[in-house]
Amino acid sequence: MMTHPDLIKITELLLVPSSFLVAALGTADTNLHRAAVSVLGLIVSLLWWLGVHDAYHEARQTGNETVVVLQFPLRTRILYALPLVFSAGWLISVIAHLVLWRLPLGRN
Repeated sequence: MMTHPDLIKITELLLVPSSFLVAALGTADTNLHRAAVSVLGLIVSLLWWLGVHDAYHEARQTGNETVVVLQFPLRTRILYALPLVFSAGWLISVIAHLVLWRLPLGRN
């Protein structure tokens, strides 16, 4: 079974804004600003996962009814897991920057 084209389209569509948000996180000048950027990143990653989840299950349903698909190829499973990795990272970032929101950046 080949990688379903919708998985690739959704990944291309939402990986770019996620990458821009990572850059915005690095340039944010306060922890509160970083927490806000992280919340946006978390929202985009969760929307990304919903789209990938839908495409993944649609690909499973459009397969041949007589052939039982036990497992998707590794590249398809990676595309499915990528937004979950981003979501976990953004969640950790939200929590960390909210905990530190009163401290100025660069303080030990």
